[in-house]
Amino acid sequence: MAIATADRYRLFWLVPALLAVHNAEEAVTFPDYLPRVPERLPEIWRSVGGAITPGQVWAALAVVTLIPFALAAWASLRPDQAAPVWLLLLVQATVLLNVVWHVSAAIVVFAGYAPGLVTAVCLNLPFSIYLFRRAAKEDWVSPRARWALLPSAVAMHGPVLWGVLSLAAWL
Repeated sequence: MAIATADRYRLFWLVPALLAVHNAEEAVTFPDYLPRVPERLPEIWRSVGGAITPGQVWAALAVVTLIPFALAAWASLRPDQAAPVWLLLLVQATVLLNVVWHVSAAIVVFAGYAPGLVTAVCLNLPFSIYLFRRAAKEDWVSPRARWALLPSAVAMHGPVLWGVLSLAAWL
């Protein structure tokens, strides 16, 4: 049991570590793509997409990178509590949804590469599949809690992420 627990802790820490790698790819590549976004967005989204600056992107990436590290620490310190484990799984569910977003943006918006695509497909997708299979097999959280991850991830990737970007605009 001690080996399984230590392995589980390592998985907790891989969530923010892999997200940090992904966000680093976005931080490096996004400034070159940002000017192209408004011209490729549907008319209704142009005023919103064109208003984002590289500084806002970097600030938002910093926030969404740091929070999972705090959650991994909480989950490691309190592995018997469902809340920190579920929140860490929510981060990974949001990252998995983000994989779909990157692939869609690469195909529809940029007709090729989109910032973050490589790490999304090569790291985040396989790790997400492994982590969710493992969490289900070992019953880290209840089946009902696992099902709640999908709508929660949609909220996190949409309105909450937009809120973080908006907050970054005020800083």
